[in-house]
Amino acid sequence: MIDAHTLYLVGLISQATFALTLTLLAWSDRRTKGTRWLASACALQFAWTTSRSVGNGRVSRVTETFSACLLVVLFYCVYVGFRWFAKHRGVESRKEVLAVAGAMAMVLVASVLNQQLAVFVGRCIALGLGSRAVAALWTQGVKGMRVASRVSATLLALTMLIIVLNMLGRSPMESWLSNGREDSFIVAMRAVTVILVTLLSFSFVGLFVGETNCRLQEDTRTDSLTKLRNRRAMEEVAVREVLLAGRKQQPLALLMMDLDHFKNLNDTWGHALGDRALSAVGSVLQNAIGPRELTARMGGEEFAVLLPGRDLETAGTIAERLRSAIAELRLHDAEQSASLTVSIGVSVLREGEDTWTEMLCRADDALYRAKRGGRNQVELCAIGESAMTPERAAGQRAWRKRLPIPKQML
Repeated sequence: MIDAHTLYLVGLISQATFALTLTLLAWSDRRTKGTRWLASACALQFAWTTSRSVGNGRVSRVTETFSACLLVVLFYCVYVGFRWFAKHRGVESRKEVLAVAGAMAMVLVASVLNQQLAVFVGRCIALGLGSRAVAALWTQGVKGMRVASRVSATLLALTMLIIVLNMLGRSPMESWLSNGREDSFIVAMRAVTVILVTLLSFSFVGLFVGETNCRLQEDTRTDSLTKLRNRRAMEEVAVREVLLAGRKQQPLALLMMDLDHFKNLNDTWGHALGDRALSAVGSVLQNAIGPRELTARMGGEEFAVLLPGRDLETAGTIAERLRSAIAELRLHDAEQSASLTVSIGVSVLREGEDTWTEMLCRADDALYRAKRGGRNQVELCAIGESAMTPERAAGQRAWRKRLPIPKQML
């Protein structure tokens, strides 16, 4: 059987290694803030393990109190790190930090009364923080992070179980497991602890990898300029929403939007102002659309808004509100300012349709009519109106972009 000294060295080496690894990962990717907290937790775990082996007699009383305080801070770092990966929320307020400081003060006060009481208080506080960390990770809903989150939550829960067993002291079950050989039982418990802590540290790295993969996937589906979905992401979401609308027998509406005279804006004011215009429109859509609605930049100056649960009339009202909000935008360049207008076509999913292609074609046809009718307006696709074929829609869009803008419209 492995002796206690070997276990101690293995534990120290693994904790130091993971602390260094997570620190390097946190330094290389500043956006994944949860990694910083988990790296701090590994460093504190190393310090806690070291403090538990320092001194004896009177010195051990000080180190026990120090270890109890370290345990509180360690579990707080784990809690904040796990919460960041689950909800992308770090330290929420100064009250939270003050609460942790108050918990450490409780440990110090308890140490004056009774050393064992201080250890007990420190472990109870740590278990409370750990429970909240497990709950935060277990309810994490991002699909790409679900496995890594639940593995980390399970390992943390098992580590907390070891702490509970240590708090209970030597129970009859412990006596039965050790068969009268106390040293063997203690070594076995330490071995389990070292294994759990090592696996938990591995899971910290797994959370970082999972978060990085999710962010890379999100980047491929996000327009970098407007921060809206791109066409690929919109098509993926639209397929799901069409199936959902058909299954639940709920309406589904689509807005197709095109900025008026955008090429003229670029030619007159420059592409920098054109980019600002697209970004401003993206902000308007993000702020004016509810959480269920889905927005995307389809390409160039074209945008789309998918409205689950909205009928044609309601979608038209929303489209008019967006048109008015965009018309009120003012882009300032030196002493001059430029304004924007948008034309919008609206259509709805019809009974029996299982793809969004026909709905998209009808919305695009309505958008084309809004352009021909004078621009800066909303055009609804009539319920009984036939849809253009995708080929005709693509041809009209290409023709529209090649058509010179009449002078009276400039």
